[in-house]
Amino acid sequence: MLYAALLVMVSITLTIVGVSALGQSQGELPALALAIPALWLLPQGGVSAWLLLIGLGTFGFVLPEQPIALSVSVFMMLPVFAVSFSAKSSWQLAALLISIVLAMDVGLMALQAEGKLEGSPAYTIIQILAIGVIWVAARSWRSVDGNTWWPLFLVVPLWVGGLAHAALVALCVTGLIASLQGMAKSKLSEWVPRMMWILPAVGFATLVLVPWFDVPNPILVAWLLVLGGALLGEYLLEDPEEEL
Repeated sequence: MLYAALLVMVSITLTIVGVSALGQSQGELPALALAIPALWLLPQGGVSAWLLLIGLGTFGFVLPEQPIALSVSVFMMLPVFAVSFSAKSSWQLAALLISIVLAMDVGLMALQAEGKLEGSPAYTIIQILAIGVIWVAARSWRSVDGNTWWPLFLVVPLWVGGLAHAALVALCVTGLIASLQGMAKSKLSEWVPRMMWILPAVGFATLVLVPWFDVPNPILVAWLLVLGGALLGEYLLEDPEEEL
C-alpha cells in the first residue's frame, strides 16, 4: 500500500516537473527528447512501444507550432477515449462524449483559423490523433520486465547542447512510464487507469496555477467542459441503473 502510494506521488511530481519544463522550453523540443522514453522500452515493449514512439513523435513534431496550454489540454482526451471505448460503454454514451469534444475542439480550431488563437487547426487535429495513438498504446500495454537503459544516456548531449529543459522532459516522461509500470505490477494495479484521469488534470492545472504560464480563456473553458463531459461519462458508466 505504501509502495503504491509512493508511486502515485512520484508520478504526480514527475508530471508537474515535466509540464513546467515543457512550458519553459516554449515547446521547442527536439525529436530525441520524446524518442528517449519510447527507445527505453524497445525492443521489449513490442508493438505498444512502437505505437508510443509514433504517438509521441507526431505530437512533438507539431508542438512548437501550438500554444503549450492547448497541447497539454489535449491529453484530457485520454479519459474521454477510455470512457467512450470502454467495454461497458454504449454507442449513445460514446456519441455524447464525442459530440462534447468535437464542439469544444471545433470552437478552438475556429479561433485558430481566425487568428484569435495561436497555432493551426491542422496541427490541433494532428495532436488529437497522436493522443489517440498514445491511448491505444496504453490500452494494449504489457509491463516490461527488463528495460534498455542505454537510451537514457542520450539526455547527456541534450543537456550539454543547452537543451536542459528538453533533457528534463525526457527524464520525466521516462520516469513516469517506469512509475506506472511499477504500479501495474503492484497489488494496486487498479490505480493505473485512474492515473489516466489524474495526470492530465495535474499537468494542465500546473499551467493554470503557475503565474508565468499563459492559459488563454478559450482553452481553459474548453478543457473544463471536456473534463466535465468525461466525468459525466464516467458517472453514467458506473451507474448500473442508467439507461442511455
